[in-house]
Amino acid sequence: MMNLREELLREHSARQTRRLTDYACAHPAQLAELLQLFWYGTPRERQLAADVLGWAGQRKPKWLLPHLPGLLAAGQPGQGQHPAIRRAVARVLQFVPVPEDWQALAFDTCLGMLTNATEPVATKAYAMSAAARLAAPYPELVQEVLTASENLLSTTRSAALHGRAARELPKLRNVLREVLPD
Repeated sequence: MMNLREELLREHSARQTRRLTDYACAHPAQLAELLQLFWYGTPRERQLAADVLGWAGQRKPKWLLPHLPGLLAAGQPGQGQHPAIRRAVARVLQFVPVPEDWQALAFDTCLGMLTNATEPVATKAYAMSAAARLAAPYPELVQEVLTASENLLSTTRSAALHGRAARELPKLRNVLREVLPD
């Protein structure tokens, strides 16, 4: 059995992140161990665990469902919080099946990340996809995501954001066309 804390701190590389993601995705108990470091570790442990969590959430989104309240709490803005924390939450929210009881908070969290001027580009890109996915069943929310995304695109030259918008915004416009035919 691996000592996840030691391994996180031993090396920070793409290879190590993949290895630790494989470990965390091998069993729900190992993912729970990663989440403990993500929530309660030292600032450096939390930052490194966030990178692994983002990948694990993409591979095992249903395993994160019981931990959704804690993830959403971690995704709220906080003083001195490393950007990797909110980035991991936004990334995970692209994939986790969010129950109806948590959809409003998840959507508001993503929209807040998308509209926050100080949020890093990667976080905004993940938040755009997550907000689009969460809004899709609700045309009134689709318009909010479209407006926020278009406002953001008018003020940035980021290729990552423009690329993400090129993928997400047509889907949202199609939802509006289906609900509000010309």
